[in-house]
Amino acid sequence: MWRTILGSLCAAVVVLAVSANALCMLVSPQAWFRLPGWIRLNGSLTEKRYGSGWGAVQVRLLGASLLTVMAWLIYRAMFR
Repeated sequence: MWRTILGSLCAAVVVLAVSANALCMLVSPQAWFRLPGWIRLNGSLTEKRYGSGWGAVQVRLLGASLLTVMAWLIYRAMFR
């Protein structure tokens, strides 16, 4: 029972963190790059290359993709 509760809690925290990160990516890539590195998990993305122009569009598309995946996972978990 405790494993189920702990697992569900961890899953909820991960979904919330990824969704907040993706929403920030979608709304403003420049603001997303101002977040601390441990929150945004940007990997090799740099603000210089992906903060404006076509790079910002790519960051926004990634954010939209992440939100879509999170919504699909939540839907499948609740209504399968």
